[in-house]
Amino acid sequence: MSTILAIATSVVSAVLAFVLQSVIRENIRLKKEKDEKQCKHDTAIENGVVCILRKHLMDEHEIWVAKGYITSHALESGLLMYKAYKDLGGNGMIDHMEDEIQALPIKD
Repeated sequence: MSTILAIATSVVSAVLAFVLQSVIRENIRLKKEKDEKQCKHDTAIENGVVCILRKHLMDEHEIWVAKGYITSHALESGLLMYKAYKDLGGNGMIDHMEDEIQALPIKD
C-alpha cells in the first residue's frame, strides 16, 4: 500500500512539475510577445510625434521667415518643439530652419 502511495505521489509530482514548467514557459512567451508589441507601439507613437513636430516646425519657419521677425512666445514654443523633436530622434532636416528662426529679430 505504501509503495502504491509513493508511486502515486511521484507520478502526481512529476505531472504537476511538467504542468508548472509549461505554464511558466507560456507566460514567458506571452510576456515577450506583449513587450515586442508594446515596443512597436511606442516606436510608432514616437515616429508620429516626430512627424507632427517636423511639420509644425516647418510651417512655423515658413510663416516667421516670411514676416521677417518672430514673437518671443513663438520663439519659445518653437525652441521647446525643436528640443522635443531632437530628443525623440528627429534628424538634422530642421537644424538649418531652427538657426534661421533664432536669427530673426524678436517683435512683441
